[in-house]
Amino acid sequence: MAKDILAIVDTGDADEQFLKDAREFARFREAHLTIAILSAVPTPDYAVAYGPPYFLLADYVEAAEEKLAKVARIGERDGFEVRILSDAPESLLDKAPVQARYADLILFGQADAYANKHLRRRLFENVALSSGRPVMILPPQWNPRPLHHLAIGWNATREATRALGDALQLAMPGAKIDVVVVDAKSSAKGHGSEPGTDIARNLSRHGFDVTVHGLFSKGESESAVLVDFARRNRADLLVVGASAHSRLRELFLGGVTHDLINGAPLPVLFGH
Repeated sequence: MAKDILAIVDTGDADEQFLKDAREFARFREAHLTIAILSAVPTPDYAVAYGPPYFLLADYVEAAEEKLAKVARIGERDGFEVRILSDAPESLLDKAPVQARYADLILFGQADAYANKHLRRRLFENVALSSGRPVMILPPQWNPRPLHHLAIGWNATREATRALGDALQLAMPGAKIDVVVVDAKSSAKGHGSEPGTDIARNLSRHGFDVTVHGLFSKGESESAVLVDFARRNRADLLVVGASAHSRLRELFLGGVTHDLINGAPLPVLFGH
């Protein structure tokens, strides 16, 4: 059960709906909510690396103070914790996963809820791939509900296994679980002889109502196939493993993670 939730915002003013959605989600889960305002201090190369909204230190200070005061007032009224993390962008990217390790679940809004979308992307990458905690992206105005129906994007990887384990902590007992495999091929080191069957058998033993769906992309991206399936079948949550191809200077996300990073029409849970 997620009893300690961290929602991440920046110093922009486009996240009013996400703040409401995060409060409603935490209230529904009867969880403690912390809002972390991450504000990147402008450096000489800030404009080149991260773009708007703040090029001058004075603008940054004013925006950070205004955002903290605004969210703190709401926090006093609604009973959630507020903290602000201010540092140079690269240092902030290292701090965010550390803060995330002290929560059970991390919430992000969709890309439009952030003033600096590039910085949000980098924050998501670092938190999803380095914190060890599940990350969920909420769609705007999503009404929290018991999770009776999950769609799992299954590819038999460690990341997908971790995501599934995280999702089961949120699912209702006996929930319906659609195990969705896209363009899967049997292999000794992956899916086995019948893709999806082994994990379905495991889930069934835990009392879940499991169905395996073998789908073909037919030229579409895997993420589009997963989202379309979850939407058409009215799943409450889409679950995928957060993967990365490289951890050199930049984190290069795997295809599904890359495609879903801006959000989807339903909540998406990422595990790593």
